[in-house]
Amino acid sequence: MNLMKKYLGLVLLQYFRLLAKTKLAQWNPEIIGVTGSAGKTSTMEAVAAVLADTKQVKTSQKANSESGIPLNILGLYPKSYSGKDWFRLAIAALPALFRPVSTVDTYVVELGIDGPTPPKNMGFHLGLLSPDIGIFTAVNTVHGQYFEPWLQSKGVTPNRATVLAAIAEEKGRLITTLPGTGTAILNADEPLILQLANKTKATVLTFGTSESATVRLLNTTHDSGTTFSFRANNAAGEIKFPKYLLPAHFGMSFAAALCVGLNSGLSLQDSCTSIEQHFQLPPGRATLIEGKHDTTIIDSSYNSSPEPLIDFLHLLQAAPGKRKLALLGDIRELGSASPSEHKRVGKIAADICDAVFLVGPAMHAHVLPPFEQVQKPAFVCSSTLDAAKKLDQYLRPDDILLVKGSQNTLLLEIAIERLMAHPELAEELLCRRGEFWDRERKKLTA
Repeated sequence: MNLMKKYLGLVLLQYFRLLAKTKLAQWNPEIIGVTGSAGKTSTMEAVAAVLADTKQVKTSQKANSESGIPLNILGLYPKSYSGKDWFRLAIAALPALFRPVSTVDTYVVELGIDGPTPPKNMGFHLGLLSPDIGIFTAVNTVHGQYFEPWLQSKGVTPNRATVLAAIAEEKGRLITTLPGTGTAILNADEPLILQLANKTKATVLTFGTSESATVRLLNTTHDSGTTFSFRANNAAGEIKFPKYLLPAHFGMSFAAALCVGLNSGLSLQDSCTSIEQHFQLPPGRATLIEGKHDTTIIDSSYNSSPEPLIDFLHLLQAAPGKRKLALLGDIRELGSASPSEHKRVGKIAADICDAVFLVGPAMHAHVLPPFEQVQKPAFVCSSTLDAAKKLDQYLRPDDILLVKGSQNTLLLEIAIERLMAHPELAEELLCRRGEFWDRERKKLTA
């Protein structure tokens, strides 16, 4: 039965891809592909914001996978991911070809990959899409567990260095396959990404804190909000968000988007202004939410990887609040790097947090010990719901709580909904809404 379901799934996937490829040929937009181990969604949204006043832009919102992208091109969206729902999508896909061709001239698409082999790799995406601009945001060990057996099959010993190199190479296919008329936008701070400049025919622009970057992130400051400062050639620009406390890695997403602006002939400050006016922060990335007991929640519950989590911990340290608390869920798909990465996070968290609430075996095993060593409160939670109950008893006025973890089966937004001062706003403010995710959350709270 499982083999039959897998076969039918692959047939359905090829059906969607064939129709999406035909639709793309009718549509023929400029395609901007965004890949990386972190920051893809915020970069995609920032690029759309930069181009909002000069282009007709569509993003692959909530669609970055081998099935999500072709459905997004066809204008279709899953509701429940059930067999009945896939049948509905299959029936609706063919008529999508005969709808009027979109007037949108630019498609900004997030290219997520989970491994080195089809259909989860970059090559599979590039069989459907031929990007004109490629952006590579960052590389870390997320999804490393899927690269380790592949490396072993090639006779290579999996370790942090070889896994990172393999991930960078696979994601980097977006860059190395760009045409000579295209543009590659690379993170100048990461050598594994920057070396792709020598492997592409495309024009290369870079972003980062490096002095050599085309768009340089100079500074990130926090007061009542967040200000990012940039320089490109002799021009300076600022992006101010008075209502958001954003960690420094958002500045890297904005810097990448500013490169797109320069490539389109826009001035640095004009692009900064467009981001201020049009950038929409997706739920669960860095939203400030009013919590129960006169507290503040920093909601970054959508997903997690090591470097962004460390950035958020430093943001928590700088944020106003009597006690700095964190609800942390496992960082998944790190493979053999999981113990060392969680230990690294644990040491930093123990320096910054007054108390921590831990969900998941990796957090329990590797983040708990540093708190025990410095004799700070650390609560082992059996589930996200258990964490919510413990936090409800622990929170005091003026506390600030960071919530961050990988999605998978953790769904930390369950805790946030129970800790919000206004839970009636959950549908508006929290991530993973809809019938499918409602059902998944119910499994964890029944």
